[in-house]
Amino acid sequence: MIYKTRGIVLRTVDYSDTSLIAKIYTEQFGIQSYLIKGAKRKKASIKSNLFQPLALLELEVYKKEKQQLQSLKEVGAEIHFISIPNNQAKTSILFFLNEILLKCLQEEEENMELFSFLHETIQTLDSVEKNFSNLHLIFLIRFSRFLGFFPQGNYSDTNSLFDLREGIFVGQEPMHPDFLTKENSAFISKLIFSNYYSMETFSLSGKERKNLLDILLRYYELHLSNMGNITSHKILEQVFA
Repeated sequence: MIYKTRGIVLRTVDYSDTSLIAKIYTEQFGIQSYLIKGAKRKKASIKSNLFQPLALLELEVYKKEKQQLQSLKEVGAEIHFISIPNNQAKTSILFFLNEILLKCLQEEEENMELFSFLHETIQTLDSVEKNFSNLHLIFLIRFSRFLGFFPQGNYSDTNSLFDLREGIFVGQEPMHPDFLTKENSAFISKLIFSNYYSMETFSLSGKERKNLLDILLRYYELHLSNMGNITSHKILEQVFA
């Protein structure tokens, strides 16, 4: 059968001299892999340049149950990126988000709430004109909700330490080293209550931003066994130093 769905490109790999396989997070089916024959030919009906990292696409797809590689009937850009390709800082954030999704996203079923969140994140990155240097930090906090380890409890004078292993604010030092100072715990609390539309109120120095990113990546490592090494954040650190 043929279905219409939106999709977010996660990765492409060469299949042959003329074809490629695209891994796409779709609104209707979750993660799917599509074989696109002849995509690298000059006169291809579906061109390879549509499948850039985190591109937002409109898809007509063939869906066959229990088939690992699906196929595409038609593809078009849902939204053309305007600012991301010409902005080094935004491009760096995009590649970081892409790497995080490739490491963490395992959804093979429909999850419209998650798709909507990812779509909003990417669209916001392209459309916002300034004060976007903390977008990736807010993304990591909000994305953790879908992964099952969103921080619990509230920061207060009595619960002023954040336990990274348990994902909760506590009143005394736990019996392990994976907890944050009061200052860093307060930053995490502020991130929890931030969103993409209040980014301008969350002011951080380059050093503080790097520190928070390191903390959040450590938090992910503690809760995801398949996290592995993240490399794109090093470029982010240089850009936002």
